[in-house]
Amino acid sequence: MIRHFVMEPVGNTLLPTPPKGTSTDVVLATDLIRFSEIDYDERSELISDELKLLMEMYLPRYDFKPVVYLGKEKDERIIFWHFRPPVYEDFQAMFRSDGIVSSIEFANTNAPIVFTVRSPKGKRSIVVRLAVAESALRRSIFGVKFTQVTAE
Repeated sequence: MIRHFVMEPVGNTLLPTPPKGTSTDVVLATDLIRFSEIDYDERSELISDELKLLMEMYLPRYDFKPVVYLGKEKDERIIFWHFRPPVYEDFQAMFRSDGIVSSIEFANTNAPIVFTVRSPKGKRSIVVRLAVAESALRRSIFGVKFTQVTAE
C-alpha cells in the first residue's frame, strides 16, 4: 500500500500579499529574516526555494512562477514560488472540520505523486506520497509538516 500525507505549514507567520488589484510578482516587505523559516504558505500558495527544488524532482514539467520579496530597509530579497499542483479527483475522501483531507480511498492505484484535493468547502490540501515527505525531512525542510492520510 502506498502511504500519502497532507502537506501543511508550520508556524503562524504568513507572507505579505501584493495589494489587491495588482498582478505584481514583486512585493516590498519589512524584516525579511522572519520569512526565512517559511517553507509553505498555504494562504498565498507559495513555497520556499528549497521546497521548490525538491518538488521539481517529482514534478519535472511543473511551471513554477517566482514571487520576489524585497526588503524596504536593506538590500535583501527572498524568492518564493507559486505552487498549486494539479487537482486529482478519482477518490472518495473524508475531511477534518477545517476542510483538510483526513482519509482517502483511491478508485485506482495510479494517483499522482503530488496532487491537490479540494474539499466541499473549497479548502485545498496538497497530498504527497511517502517518498516526497521523507525527502523533505532528509533535506531539513522544517517549515512544513506532513500528516498521514489514512487509507480506507
